[in-house]
Amino acid sequence: MKQTPGKIFLADQRGLVETSTFRRYSTFNFGAYAHEHKQPFGSLYAVNEETLGSGQQLKFTAEQASYILLIPVTGDVLVTSSVGQTHLGVEQMQLLTVPANAIIQLTNPYETELVTFLHFWLEAGDAVAALECQTFDFQLSATENQLAAVVSSPTAGQALPFIVSLGRFAGREEVNYRLEKDASLFAFVLGGAFEVEGRLLHEKDGLALWDTEEVELEALSNNALVVVVELAKQLVPLGSSQT
Repeated sequence: MKQTPGKIFLADQRGLVETSTFRRYSTFNFGAYAHEHKQPFGSLYAVNEETLGSGQQLKFTAEQASYILLIPVTGDVLVTSSVGQTHLGVEQMQLLTVPANAIIQLTNPYETELVTFLHFWLEAGDAVAALECQTFDFQLSATENQLAAVVSSPTAGQALPFIVSLGRFAGREEVNYRLEKDASLFAFVLGGAFEVEGRLLHEKDGLALWDTEEVELEALSNNALVVVVELAKQLVPLGSSQT
């Protein structure tokens, strides 16, 4: 049986940057973390799991025009930008479309609790003139045993070059995800374990796949949770052998 080309990014091989205020695990190169084998997957150039101390804040400056996808995992996050401040909670995703040099501030609003969230960064090209912010609500109960699109094109009158889906699965439940023509896929396991196109993925593992029209996912544990990003353009492989 032909194996879909791809590359696994193991959770325990992610880059770690930690200070007294935050802890960040990076699947790809980001900020102070750099590794020759953690190059971007096409337009997807950062996948980070961030834990932020109580009352603490982080500021990010976009080095290039980007889409920034924020996904709270535990607790809420205050997102401050040039268009104002929003309170982002669990069962929400926020998409920021930002020009180069835009500054985003993320704040933990709690006095005694940590918060954890994901932030994905994708190249947006040179056409971004002003910062835009959109919030997408979803219910995990509506994603049971399926991959439900949360962020998809078109939105706000403008097509996006990616689709973000989320699914929560019972053990041994399967789904076949069909990609658009010439698209590629990145899967990130938030909880539990999956087999994706013959690869075993545990919690916080990532998997990049290309040159395929359909991807088969099977949950290997109950309440297994996965985020899938479908990238609209065919990607140049990552310069490494299949895994």
